[in-house]
Amino acid sequence: MIFRNIVSLFIVVLMSLFAVPDASAHSGRPRLEINVERIQPGGVLDVRGVEFDYEQTVTLYLERKGILVQLGEAVTDLDGVFLQIVVLPVDLPEGVYNVRAVTSHHDVLSPALTVQGSPILGEGGGQGEREEDDGLLAPMPTFAPGASSTPVPQTAALEPPVSKGNSTTLIYSIGAGVLILALLSIRILKRR
Repeated sequence: MIFRNIVSLFIVVLMSLFAVPDASAHSGRPRLEINVERIQPGGVLDVRGVEFDYEQTVTLYLERKGILVQLGEAVTDLDGVFLQIVVLPVDLPEGVYNVRAVTSHHDVLSPALTVQGSPILGEGGGQGEREEDDGLLAPMPTFAPGASSTPVPQTAALEPPVSKGNSTTLIYSIGAGVLILALLSIRILKRR
């Protein structure tokens, strides 16, 4: 009888380790959104990230086969969202690019961005007169200090970061197992 109770208790504790869901601030997969599909070199691009971990540093790159341009870093808010406004280099070769967001847990690509046309020269991205109600009256380049704004040949592909696991899930699972074990022990002792 005692052996059967111990085996049952062990099975319940073991199953409880798998019953605890991951703790997450959001339910979706991280993604990048860009405000245009086509842009000229030197143009202003809005990059929005959603569903990332909260208060996480995100490094942004513009990439194409053989070209990698660092666009800077952004920090997500408490909802896992960021908005980064970048000015593309005026000497960026024409072609189809993607924006890549890299964090310690994620490696996310944006939809395709076609860069073509003559470079936009001058202040403010050269997009002409702005209206008073325009939310982006003075976009500033967002290159990290010391980072080059010119394309850099890419020698190796970026590899997705290695997941470090979620220790919170393990802690909750152990706690749930201990709680169940304590409740079953009390029940067994009351029967005697």
